[in-house]
Amino acid sequence: MISYEQFLALAEGEDIRVLNLLSQGQVIQFDNAADADVMQARIDRLDTAEFLLRATRHRDLRDGVRWHVFEAIVDPVASTYVAKAAAERVALSREPLPVA
Repeated sequence: MISYEQFLALAEGEDIRVLNLLSQGQVIQFDNAADADVMQARIDRLDTAEFLLRATRHRDLRDGVRWHVFEAIVDPVASTYVAKAAAERVALSREPLPVA
């Protein structure tokens, strides 16, 4: 697992959003294969960084439409990084803007 400082330096905003959704047990779904492939690349990156304990992708056929479904279990350390980043962002948002 990378350090929190490395996480902040390397993680894209979308990585943090996806980790947040997955850590809450959200299922991410696409009815477009191209969009699903983009998500698969992101999931692969998060998995390589060891932020995910398990990740699955499966396809469902619903009313003639093929859905690509992603589920994952986020490593507790990665969940802590996401929470810490969110808390820091809130603190920064509340700081007064410099007056010129």
